[in-house]
Amino acid sequence: MAGASREEVFNVPAEKFYAALIDYASYPEILGEVDEVKVLDSSETSARIQYTINIVKSFSYILKMTQKRPELVAWTLESGSLFKMNQGRWTITPQGPSSCKVHYELEVDLKVFAPKAITNKLVAVNLPRMMQSFYEKAKAL
Repeated sequence: MAGASREEVFNVPAEKFYAALIDYASYPEILGEVDEVKVLDSSETSARIQYTINIVKSFSYILKMTQKRPELVAWTLESGSLFKMNQGRWTITPQGPSSCKVHYELEVDLKVFAPKAITNKLVAVNLPRMMQSFYEKAKAL
């Protein structure tokens, strides 16, 4: 099992960062490894999202999202061929009217063999870039 967590403060209102996170259809524009997103179900408090990612080859999986505006977006794996487990959360804490503290945590376990040191490094290297990408999207909203 691999995991990672990171916390940063961004100069954008919590509501805008939250809005960027739940704009699932724009994930292929925000995250380079995401080829396609299908919103299977969506409401104010939950969603089911099918992701197709390309890491050496193409993989699809479905995450069940839990949403609480504007402070939480969490997920658990529903199905897929790549992961045994994929769960995590974004926690957003307002820091005044125009900034927020964002905490991200992730735990994954792959069905295919990959040394833990490699998967941890992959997650850790991509994490700052991913958080910055969502910040850029939030600023543009």
